[in-house]
Amino acid sequence: MASIQELIGEVQNIKRMSEELSSMVAAANQNLAGQGTVISNLVRGSQTGQEAVMALAAVNHTLGEAAASMRTLGRTCDTCLQNLTK
Repeated sequence: MASIQELIGEVQNIKRMSEELSSMVAAANQNLAGQGTVISNLVRGSQTGQEAVMALAAVNHTLGEAAASMRTLGRTCDTCLQNLTK
């Protein structure tokens, strides 16, 4: 069985990784949004091009949700750490 200190260390690792992933996913989300705008301008008038842009927007939305989930995980880790150190 893990000690409290080992558990704290693992939760801190999860928190750090969630913060890193949140930043990476948020950056990818911003990059993709910019590229989506460019692509949308290039394919204006093309039905299949607009369908691709809509798919890209859906992916962009999902990336935003993933980044938010990682931030939530980080906050949950904070709560867990507070409870472990009581």
